[in-house]
Amino acid sequence: MKIISAILGFFARIAVWFGKIFNKDDVSSNPAGRGTGNEARPRKRLVDGVDADRFTRLCAILVIGFVSVLGAVLIAASLRSGSHQIPVEEPEQESRPSGTFTLTFGGNVMPTQEMLDSAFVDEKFDFRNGMSELSEVLEGDLTIVGLCGQVNAYGENKQLKGFDSGKNYPTALASTLSELGVDYIFGANQHALANGYDGMCSTISTLHARSLGVIGMTDDAPDKLNTRVVKVNGINVGLAGFNCIEGGDYAKLTAEQKGHIANVSKEALAERAVTDIAKLKKSGAEYIAVCVNWGGLGSFVATDFIKETAKKIAQSGADVIVGYGPCVTLGTEVISYKSGDAQKECFVFYSLGTLYGNNVYPGMPNIMKLKGNLNETQKKALENEKKLIAKSKVNMARSMTVTLNIARAADGTVSATQASYNPVFLIRNTGEAEENSHMKFISVPCAKYVSAEECPPVFADEKQWEACKAAFKAISAIAEKTGGRLVLNDLGHSGEEPDVSDGKI
Repeated sequence: MKIISAILGFFARIAVWFGKIFNKDDVSSNPAGRGTGNEARPRKRLVDGVDADRFTRLCAILVIGFVSVLGAVLIAASLRSGSHQIPVEEPEQESRPSGTFTLTFGGNVMPTQEMLDSAFVDEKFDFRNGMSELSEVLEGDLTIVGLCGQVNAYGENKQLKGFDSGKNYPTALASTLSELGVDYIFGANQHALANGYDGMCSTISTLHARSLGVIGMTDDAPDKLNTRVVKVNGINVGLAGFNCIEGGDYAKLTAEQKGHIANVSKEALAERAVTDIAKLKKSGAEYIAVCVNWGGLGSFVATDFIKETAKKIAQSGADVIVGYGPCVTLGTEVISYKSGDAQKECFVFYSLGTLYGNNVYPGMPNIMKLKGNLNETQKKALENEKKLIAKSKVNMARSMTVTLNIARAADGTVSATQASYNPVFLIRNTGEAEENSHMKFISVPCAKYVSAEECPPVFADEKQWEACKAAFKAISAIAEKTGGRLVLNDLGHSGEEPDVSDGKI
């Protein structure tokens, strides 16, 4: 700036000098301005008839213009050369609000054909009767459930089939989930392509149209597949989802199409999760939830692979990990680990079971077809498969929802202050009016009925009621293994509507 000022001053002086040269009358040579006869002769002029004031102003304008152009050229050259940078001040961030919210997870939604038939009333599908009671256990400020299959895969509700046949559900199912308070659908599993890649894209569009976001699959830019950050009551929540159980039509996809599904091998799952969690943190996530489809139908225990992978994902920065796939409730655990000088923990739910679905372990087809005279080995195999089918029928009617109370501490860190659960039971043959076939399948919160003095009318008989009590006891036993860290939810209702904004940060 000093150099530019000096240049400007120099040219200003030149302008004044030129003004004097071109002046008509040199006032200094005849200060009195009188014709005395002894006046000095006027100085010789270079140009005659030029107005000095106008010429001075013109010179000044030319000088200022020239200096401005010169300054711009010098600045541009400096920027291109990189010899120095113009400092840019980052705007001060607003102090983060002290926020709290509840994060709720439910198991898989996968209605069978029989359930679709029972929901078809007056020439349209209505799932509210069978699912309405779930609103009491899906009331989180941010609620996520799993979906096995597709919704409206062919458009206009064509070729609808249940999970056990075509896995293409009516749009009414998505509408009901939205009405229940669900915000996101975790759809990365081996059934996401039940009706092809186009069916998956149609499913996503149908869900979005009903204000349901998706996790683990996308019809948008693949590079944003698992880097979604949602702001809930002032807290940035990172969401990621993965599938490591291959099957269905996945192998038929093009390389580009595969990029729209978060499908990874078991061997690469932990590494991929670590990478995506790092991306979420870079995007501003303060609390990270990871959903994983890592077990197949008929798995009744959390395998070593599941437990070891969960530990790696937790230690990479996940705050909660929710498993899907086995369709039955597995175990739960709180993994504690060191992160620098801080002690952190991650809640892990290995599988929440089936929230709404009437599925049973199918058994090995070759064994189930055995008839006639069987040898001892065949008899033993057949009996074992029958036991597994009976076991699955009981266990797949049991599921759980979990709710985490998340809060920002005084030091700005975000963590779960409490975790609670709700056992859920599927009534396969309700005691409601028999002529109402659409009331046949109902998912209910066990806690609502287990303490009743007599059999509630929603159950067909005492046996069903006892099965609900048994489900409550079995799910509670799983929760007790956390040493009191997972408590029974009181089914209370939150007061005000949360501020939930969607979108990539």
